[in-house]
Amino acid sequence: MVKVKLTLHSSQLTKEELQHLIQSIRDCEQIRFPDKELSIWIEVPELTRSECAEILTSIKPPYKYGPTTTGLISG
Repeated sequence: MVKVKLTLHSSQLTKEELQHLIQSIRDCEQIRFPDKELSIWIEVPELTRSECAEILTSIKPPYKYGPTTTGLISG
């Protein structure tokens, strides 16, 4: 198994732009790696858990596991 960690950082993305970015990553992985099982870890300290869960559950097709949210901000 190969482990890949991708870190993106931007203080300029809105919640909607973040959702579009994650969906674009998901779309690309479905096209380029249809036989691979991938997961994604996202840290967004300025959003609440419920906002993060909302973004992650909007991604289609859904990931096999998740969304799981952790963090200090509850909501």
